[in-house]
Amino acid sequence: MVRERQKASTSFVNRSLLSYINPHGFISEQYRTIRNNIQYAANGKKIRSLLVTSPSEGEGKSTAAINLAVCMAQRGDRVLIIDANFRNPIINKVFNVQTSPGLSNVLGQQLEIREAIYNTEVEGLDILPSGQRLFNSTELLDSQVMADVMSYASEQYDMVLLDCPPVLGVSDTNALVSKCDGVVLLLGSGKTQQELALEAKRALLFAKANILGVILNMKSV
Repeated sequence: MVRERQKASTSFVNRSLLSYINPHGFISEQYRTIRNNIQYAANGKKIRSLLVTSPSEGEGKSTAAINLAVCMAQRGDRVLIIDANFRNPIINKVFNVQTSPGLSNVLGQQLEIREAIYNTEVEGLDILPSGQRLFNSTELLDSQVMADVMSYASEQYDMVLLDCPPVLGVSDTNALVSKCDGVVLLLGSGKTQQELALEAKRALLFAKANILGVILNMKSV
């Protein structure tokens, strides 16, 4: 199969892979601290799957998810990033692979999950791109097939990170909350963002999310 290559801006890719490109830099150290704090926040419970989201688009959740994944892989973990954002997939662009086949093909039972996973240049880090956009994404993400995907991924990897759509205005993310050990909420700055953050927190808690922490992104990317 010929794999179509996707292009993304160099600056965006560099930000998204900063922990890999400059592992000794200040920002990389911050991500390592966040990585460690996630486990501390779990109160001794082993975290094997983590959902990363934000109240709205453009707050940097994909960048955070990727850099966290890189730091986990640098620690020696086997890590899988699943792009569960069918409306605005990003992961495939950063790692320069095609969107499909991906998660949607697996949920549609067109192929096995292992056939849709890509290796990356980061040792220990694999990705499962989103696949094509689905009209019934919420139902499929809330299905037994998605539960089976998470079960398989947790058996094969030390950590599974889900890059999800924003909480507000999209029901897909809340459908995945029960399938993950914890949630990290990424927030922008400003008064309006604070109001959205409270609304997003209420929505996640209503879905019985285990919110492990919040990342404040002063510069959304």
